[in-house]
Amino acid sequence: MIHAAMPRRRFNAATFRPPPADGVSSAFTLVELLVVIAVLALLLAILGPSLKKARDMAMEGACKSNLRLWGIGFLAYAADHKGFLPHPDGQEREVKGTDTGNEGYMDLVPPYMGDRPRCDYPAGQKPTHGFWQCPAARGVPGLASKPNGYFSYAMNSYLAHDFSFGLPWGADPQPSFLFMGRVISPAQTILMFEQTLDSHMGYGGAGGLGSAGQYGAEDARAVTERHAHTLGDMGGNVLYLDGHVAWRNDLWDDQLKNPRIPKKGELTWFPYPY
Repeated sequence: MIHAAMPRRRFNAATFRPPPADGVSSAFTLVELLVVIAVLALLLAILGPSLKKARDMAMEGACKSNLRLWGIGFLAYAADHKGFLPHPDGQEREVKGTDTGNEGYMDLVPPYMGDRPRCDYPAGQKPTHGFWQCPAARGVPGLASKPNGYFSYAMNSYLAHDFSFGLPWGADPQPSFLFMGRVISPAQTILMFEQTLDSHMGYGGAGGLGSAGQYGAEDARAVTERHAHTLGDMGGNVLYLDGHVAWRNDLWDDQLKNPRIPKKGELTWFPYPY
């Protein structure tokens, strides 16, 4: 019987590792591994809050950038339409027939921002990315799965107060489309704000907004606290009619008889005294 010769192993100096001279293994001991793990855990405990704060600040910054882009879109639209803003309510809700289902700002402004109208997105595939949503927004269960999606930003519905709610002072409903030239203080009046997505929360945990996150335009009750600031106070970003963005935590007045309705002549919400 002929046996095949076994192939010889060739010596490779590059991979050859001689045994330790003292006979002690170079592998880590259990104690050494535990020390390394303890050091890593300590570093994570020290850096964890800082990393979270950095992440939260990044999301707040991205949210502000989104709102600034909306501001540019609104002002560009107004420049093309003789100084008029689009109606706050879009295809998701009609108000006394003032729009036909595709005339709200959600359809008219995004093309000025490099995107298509919201109505062009199929049901069940409404946008949740980019300038459409705050990156820190977290929807309540079932909200994001609705065919019409959700809204973490809302246009100030008082800008086109063509309905009777919120006008308890005997004032007549206002025009459906706001003329920018009539605004008294563009740097003071809110154009868009971050709205709550949880009907049990709302600003200051007040709750009571059953339509939370379902509409692209809302009143003061929908203001939310989404970003921590300075000493840990919670608040939200706000876009003003002049295009600047600021963090606010003082927009909710729980001393009012109806917190959804701002005080008469309050230029934070109303573009001019009604």
